[in-house]
Amino acid sequence: MEDIKEYKVRMNTATLIFLTALALYTLLTIFTQTNQIVITIVIFAVVCYAFFLGCRPYKYSINKKELTIHYRLWKNSHVDLMHCETICDPVPRMADLVTRPHAIEIYTDTKKRYCFFPKERVEFVHAVVKANKRIHCTVKEYTDVYRILEKKDRKERRKAEKKAAKEAAQLKK
Repeated sequence: MEDIKEYKVRMNTATLIFLTALALYTLLTIFTQTNQIVITIVIFAVVCYAFFLGCRPYKYSINKKELTIHYRLWKNSHVDLMHCETICDPVPRMADLVTRPHAIEIYTDTKKRYCFFPKERVEFVHAVVKANKRIHCTVKEYTDVYRILEKKDRKERRKAEKKAAKEAAQLKK
């Protein structure tokens, strides 16, 4: 049985607002304009919806050491996680920070950048880190959660080792 983890893509708020406004404008145009203008607006709306909903990723899946970006209207893209060096929060670029503050960036060993926008950020990063143990992770949400958990695990492990050593010392006496 294959262990495939799937993550839905978080839609950009600006895109959602644009598509809603375009739908409302198209409906308004149908009732108030001439046929030639209506046909032009409807064709433009269909092209916009096809691009934003069909040519943009709708989910990511991680299978073993490969991350797949799924598209509705064209072929899926694959990223080999073993060639990835860093996973981090978005590097400060004004346009990206304003439009997509919840991005996750992955850099490969050839310095190629991939941007991902999963709904479950921490689970997505955990799956990527689990697939490639050598990847350097600086995603703040992930490190805050998992460093605390790792610290607790280390503390409990040390207590258990001390307790086992104490019991072994008492048995020798």
